[in-house]
Amino acid sequence: MCEILAIRWPEPTPFSALAGWARAMEYYGSGRFGWGVAWRDDGRVGRHRNPGSMADDPAVDTDLAAVTSTEFLVHFRRPTLLSTIQIADTQPFLTAGQDLAFCHNGLFTEAESYRPEYAGRLAGAADSEVGFCMLQDLVDSGTEICDALAIVHAKLGGNANLATLDSQGVLALFSKHERNQFWTFRVGDADVAATELHSPDGSLFNLIFPDAAGRAIVDESAVL
Repeated sequence: MCEILAIRWPEPTPFSALAGWARAMEYYGSGRFGWGVAWRDDGRVGRHRNPGSMADDPAVDTDLAAVTSTEFLVHFRRPTLLSTIQIADTQPFLTAGQDLAFCHNGLFTEAESYRPEYAGRLAGAADSEVGFCMLQDLVDSGTEICDALAIVHAKLGGNANLATLDSQGVLALFSKHERNQFWTFRVGDADVAATELHSPDGSLFNLIFPDAAGRAIVDESAVL
């Protein structure tokens, strides 16, 4: 039941400009079991995570409010397994070199069969981190990011939406969740992608983005 929000602005913009949208996505998406945001910051990817809710996180109105970037990637958790509510399983995940952030919405049905392969690198217990490790290896071997996301989903299976942000500002999206489609649209001068709150009745737009223009469902892969 996780949700994903990605935004690209034409000029550096503070996190506070999207905080209202993000709070609404957390509320309506019932994703109050951990949240995080990644952003491009001077040649690297910055990140903030909290295993609680965004609504209760004091950093939203303090440290994060003034964080400025042209790209943001936000994730809200409602994990399949409540035993995974911990900082190690809170997304987005971020590489040690701070060059790639990754988040996942859905369930990787084959994750456990691959877990032993990555056991020495896993900090948590969620299926999402298995996908993150697999993605890192693919990208490190030279696989283009959209192809890498497709390979991760093909191997791990299930219903899933995936998203990444790299240090060059590329926001890559992969959509294969039958009950929580990924949409792209514009709000003012911002390019936005968001999952539909597990509510395929237009609630994403009716409740949060009523002024969204150019609405389109992500057809498997896209770069925002």
